[in-house]
Amino acid sequence: MNGKTTKKSAAKTSKQRKKGTSGKKQNNLASMKKEKERWYQKTGWIIFCLVVFFPVGIVLTWRNKKWNGIVKTLLTGLFGFWFLSACIGASTSAKPLEEIVLSSDSNQIYDINNTVDIAVKTKPEDYHIPKSAFEITGGKLDFKNDKIIFTSSEDGEFDICVKYSDVTSNTVTLKFEDKEAIEQARIAAEQAEQERIAAEQERIAAEQEEQERIAAEQAEQARIAAEQAEQERIAAEQAEQARIAQEQAQIAAEQARIAQEQNQQAAPVEGMVWLSATGSKYHNKPNCGNMNPNNARQVPLSEAQRNYDPCKNCYR
Repeated sequence: MNGKTTKKSAAKTSKQRKKGTSGKKQNNLASMKKEKERWYQKTGWIIFCLVVFFPVGIVLTWRNKKWNGIVKTLLTGLFGFWFLSACIGASTSAKPLEEIVLSSDSNQIYDINNTVDIAVKTKPEDYHIPKSAFEITGGKLDFKNDKIIFTSSEDGEFDICVKYSDVTSNTVTLKFEDKEAIEQARIAAEQAEQERIAAEQERIAAEQEEQERIAAEQAEQARIAAEQAEQERIAAEQAEQARIAQEQAQIAAEQARIAQEQNQQAAPVEGMVWLSATGSKYHNKPNCGNMNPNNARQVPLSEAQRNYDPCKNCYR
């Protein structure tokens, strides 16, 4: 039994040694292959040649044994299309530039900081115009993703044109304004106008009030004047009535005087007699008997006859 076991283990050891020897041989062969791979057989250099020098890249692609036919076909088609497009573009760009046309919506007024697209057309088409060929009088041009965008942070009119290869484009004029500032100015102007209107209305109201006050004063003065005129009229009427009454009284007095004179002329003239201060007789002279002529007074006979008797010496 021990002899069989020893033989089996010796056989396994010899097999393992053979396997190890064959593995080393394979690794040595792989390393020799890697050392023998040239630079033009590497994938990176093949792609580089496809991009930079297409014909060499195509040859290297099809000589590369690591890529299958599908990969080689795809790479050939892709880079072939790219190479063809580059050739067409090169042939197109070789033509001289004839015309540059700029276009944009210049009919409207833009708010500041808004963006405006500028379209550029050339003859021949797709002619490359460098950024340095664009001339602007203000604002800013941005070149993004084959788009030309103009913007300005200030208000005003800005001209845009292109001068390149002895060709000058048309001029596009864009107008910008600060619409927020304009709106604020408009609101301020409206407020100022409203304040002016309010002040004007207050002035008109004050003038109307002053006119009403003056009219009231004038009406009061007119009323007072009318009252004074009425009082003067009444006073004049009263004066006239008094005058008329006075005249009538004067006329009546004159008439009475005339009537009295007429009565006196028509009646016989009555004689006058003398009365003493203490006596009971009337006399025809002031110094009759013991009469004091200084105290005697003269009265009509008819009056004396009512209370006195005739003197026997004066009237025998």
